[in-house]
Amino acid sequence: MRRRAFIGIALIAVLALAVALHLARRSRLAILTPSELAAKRPMPTAPPDDVCAQMQRALAGSLTKKPVRNKNPLSADDVAIYEEILERWNSKSRSPLNVSNRTFRLDRGLSDCDCLKGIEPQSIENAANSFHILTGDVLGRKSIRFVDAGKQAVVIHSNDPDNPIREGKRVEAAVNEAFSTGLFSVSEIAFDKEHRRALVSYSFVCGSLCGSGGVWLFEKVDGLWKKSEHACDGWVS
Repeated sequence: MRRRAFIGIALIAVLALAVALHLARRSRLAILTPSELAAKRPMPTAPPDDVCAQMQRALAGSLTKKPVRNKNPLSADDVAIYEEILERWNSKSRSPLNVSNRTFRLDRGLSDCDCLKGIEPQSIENAANSFHILTGDVLGRKSIRFVDAGKQAVVIHSNDPDNPIREGKRVEAAVNEAFSTGLFSVSEIAFDKEHRRALVSYSFVCGSLCGSGGVWLFEKVDGLWKKSEHACDGWVS
């Protein structure tokens, strides 16, 4: 029994390492240094009149509310940012990326006040309490296909790489197969007043120990939206 338990733990550790390396290459996430990790620690409680603290409280309060569908069409800035995210994630993939046809609300990883700096409180509130339906006529890329998140979750569960690895399949092969059925999702976007800065979350899930996500800050440079080098938040499972 002890030997089986040890083998099982070893397989899970190998799977987690393989997925983390694969996801790091896929999303171009950099390994954080100790100083960078220290900089990401929660900030001390801010005074009641601090704008950052107000937005953080508004976000925390939004979690108790059910998001509502925003039926307004996506703006040109929305589309440009989503296109850039999808290009960064899937530019080197040979297979289509499964993308949720529904955005999720911007509701996590926003403890970094530098990322929140300048973002409009009303835009944050709207992004934290609403969602859009995404369609191919707006984000029409050959490299993606829009899917129902609930239905895709069933496929992901049945194709969890942990299962074939336990049965003896090579880790790399199992992870690659799981990636082909994984689900990529994007959040609503919050802007500053001039639409020069924007915050957006993303997530990719391909199994119980197969996924990554984070919050990206975008800045408009010479009329084009570019991802900032500032790391707002990120996770890998």
